[in-house]
Amino acid sequence: MLKREDRPSEVRGETHPSWWPHGVAATLLVATWLLICVGGLVTTTGAGMAFEDWPTSDGKNMFLYPWFEAAKDKFVEHGHRLFGAAVGMIAIGLCVVAWLKDSRRWLRWLSVLALVLVIFQGLLGGLRVRFDDIQIAKIHGCVAPLFFALVVALTVFTSRWWHARKVVRSAASGRLQRLAVFTALLAYTQLVLGAQLRHVSPLSTGSSFKVTIFFHLFLAAVLLGDAIVFWWQAERHFKGIRSLLRPPRILLGLVFVQLFLGAGTWILKYGWPGGLFAETSGLAGWTNTAGGPLQTFVVTGHVAVGSLILGTSLWATLRFFRGAERGPQRCLSADTAATCSAMGATA
Repeated sequence: MLKREDRPSEVRGETHPSWWPHGVAATLLVATWLLICVGGLVTTTGAGMAFEDWPTSDGKNMFLYPWFEAAKDKFVEHGHRLFGAAVGMIAIGLCVVAWLKDSRRWLRWLSVLALVLVIFQGLLGGLRVRFDDIQIAKIHGCVAPLFFALVVALTVFTSRWWHARKVVRSAASGRLQRLAVFTALLAYTQLVLGAQLRHVSPLSTGSSFKVTIFFHLFLAAVLLGDAIVFWWQAERHFKGIRSLLRPPRILLGLVFVQLFLGAGTWILKYGWPGGLFAETSGLAGWTNTAGGPLQTFVVTGHVAVGSLILGTSLWATLRFFRGAERGPQRCLSADTAATCSAMGATA
């Protein structure tokens, strides 16, 4: 039974911000996620060192290189470079429209930070090629999700939902906010561990690989449990408030998809754990298929969905900090009043 202080109430306010900052931020968000997908494909196919030079490609200007005539590894890597340049251009556009169309000083400087971070990421990619350094590649893999998270934040900050300031008040708000922050931190930690695993060989690293994979699997279990609790608490305390229920629902679905892709990644790269089903002829052709198209798709998908989990957990965090507060337990709008009444009737 829900106590009176657990029932949500809502406060609204409306503004009419310019569409341009949010439109460009959303475009940058989609482009950044696609760039992460292409970057994952580069690592999966081992195309990261297809070129020995940077910023040129085989001595040619990057924008004049005959991309469609290149070999497979150079085609993938050069596509990654071009996609990175496109993301940088969109980030410049976001800076321009933020300074011209948004009055919030902190958001303007946040757009500048995004531009600086994407330039830094590009330099890391170039240095990885110039020095052929795995450590730089690992750092490169950790900065990418940070930039993606920043773009997610910018997209939320420029949205009409953020400007409208719809606040749901509930005694459970603080609990959900803490859960959301913890989930986002877990998601990023998983991506950092994943970046280390993707640039090491189990044979060459010995026990260090085993330790990293253990923590990666352990945190995967923790993240699953956390996502279930987060979803359950949101459904329990914010029933009917779709703006706050949507992120936990999507997050939980993504975590289940990611677990499936993670298991597939392991099986396709290393075979069944402990040789399980190894002698089954019907399954033999589906395991340990290093470099095959199925492995490429599944492993790259694992990277892509991992970034979506981080972005969704940050989206949830911002939604609950902006749209959920502790406060007077009363219904201040007609639709929320109906929700409160329904909750009271079923409590």
